[in-house]
Amino acid sequence: MDFVCEQCSKTFQDNELPRRGAICFGCHVKTIRLGFTMGKEEFHGPTIKERQDKIISDAKINGYNPEPVGTRWV
Repeated sequence: MDFVCEQCSKTFQDNELPRRGAICFGCHVKTIRLGFTMGKEEFHGPTIKERQDKIISDAKINGYNPEPVGTRWV
């Protein structure tokens, strides 16, 4: 069956009316917010290496001798 998109007036074909209505896939994708909620702090602020260096320097100030986990267990 042929359907006409309600937003851009393009004709698209499908076996039945999609759940999203008479909206083509291109217009449907534009309305989806492709964001994320987890991990935003990884893209703003200090890097992982900078945070690791700060943790190590803070531990040394407090009298600890920190070693990265990988070097102790390998």
